[in-house]
Amino acid sequence: MNLIKKTIREAMKTPGFSLLYMAGVAFTVAFTIIYGMLLYSQLGPVYPEYDRSRTMYVKTLVNTNENNRSSGFLGRNFIEEFLRDKLKSADSMTAIIINNWHYPMVQTNGQGPEFHAEVRYVEPSFFRFYRYEFKEGKPFSEEEFESEIRVADISEGIANRLFGSPEEAIGKDISIDHVDYRIRGVFREGSALNVDSYGEIFLPYTLVDNGKYELPPQQKYSGGLQAVIKVKPGKEREFRDELRDITRRINAIDTTGWKFHLPGVMTHAEHVLTDTSVDFSWDGDEAEIFKIKESTPLYAMWKPFLIALLVVLVIPALNISGLIGARMDRMASELGIRRSFGANRRRLMGMVLTENLVLTLAGGILGLIAAWLISVFAGNFLLQLTPLAYETGFSFGNDASFITGETAFAPLLFLFALVICLILNLISAWIPARRALHNQITESLNTKR
Repeated sequence: MNLIKKTIREAMKTPGFSLLYMAGVAFTVAFTIIYGMLLYSQLGPVYPEYDRSRTMYVKTLVNTNENNRSSGFLGRNFIEEFLRDKLKSADSMTAIIINNWHYPMVQTNGQGPEFHAEVRYVEPSFFRFYRYEFKEGKPFSEEEFESEIRVADISEGIANRLFGSPEEAIGKDISIDHVDYRIRGVFREGSALNVDSYGEIFLPYTLVDNGKYELPPQQKYSGGLQAVIKVKPGKEREFRDELRDITRRINAIDTTGWKFHLPGVMTHAEHVLTDTSVDFSWDGDEAEIFKIKESTPLYAMWKPFLIALLVVLVIPALNISGLIGARMDRMASELGIRRSFGANRRRLMGMVLTENLVLTLAGGILGLIAAWLISVFAGNFLLQLTPLAYETGFSFGNDASFITGETAFAPLLFLFALVICLILNLISAWIPARRALHNQITESLNTKR
């Protein structure tokens, strides 16, 4: 404790050095936290996607015969016949219309100008699967879903904007592209960065895809749906084996000559970090007729931001190393005097590193505050610079919240950024300090201040 107090007093004697040091750390921490917020919102357990570590996605269905090949998404008949309540390795599942880019105009009945809102077509199990919290009312029912009744669940923000409060919205009509829907429930909105679960308005997907139409043999299991499945802990391999068994059973009894395959089975991390398409090159291997290729890897799209992060981490570290080196030169004679009175190198090194630690912690707190302010007042501007802007509907005029308090105040993000900065700064301080402390005492005493 005495060493820390002494370090603070020494830092106050050189305010220019201390402020410059803390500013560099604050900038690094702020940038790292903001970058981490975007990735944490995609990969971390955030509302309402708390079970991402157990979530699997099935969306691509490939069909082939001797002369033709085609691919598409899943049909409702495939989901009901082979997936729902049929998989021993699964806890629960839901199906979602896979086209996420639907931003119609909401008419406000004289309450103001019409505006864009993000509409998703889902089924009743969606709200249990993603654990949405309802402020008022409840999700539309299975009966309403099957009967194709025009009902809707809306976000708390939409309810406040149109009706003044969630309570006033229940039972009222909302007009979407001049078609009226009766409001059943009002839910707490998540982050628009959660592109799979996010929506401002949820409608039954039976209104656009009831699965009742006739399809040719090669498309009898195709449609516009994605199956999202929560796998039991440790059962991912068993889950994949069950899906392979399903396609083998289908192909064994099929008499049309078409073969079905499910190549697009992914974990949440795979689903988020890679945009996939089907490679139609066939190498003759029946078990691997179709291979998934990475058409636009998301990590490649994020590459410029990763490079920028590395630059932001390395350049301040180099600057800090230079600052510490210059300070060690100025303190050389003082260090020589301390050593001549019996102070060993370890104690002097501890003094230098403790000062570095105190300044790093102070800069880290400033950086955390800066990151919060930036996310609040410039979050939408930052989003425009990322690959997520189009997927979240930003380019369609969607003004929903992107950085939520749950993400912004995630303690792991701050600790991660601070530890990275601390390691780099300690190395940056240790190298010049070690060089200065290994000089001979007489050499240090003869150095001019």
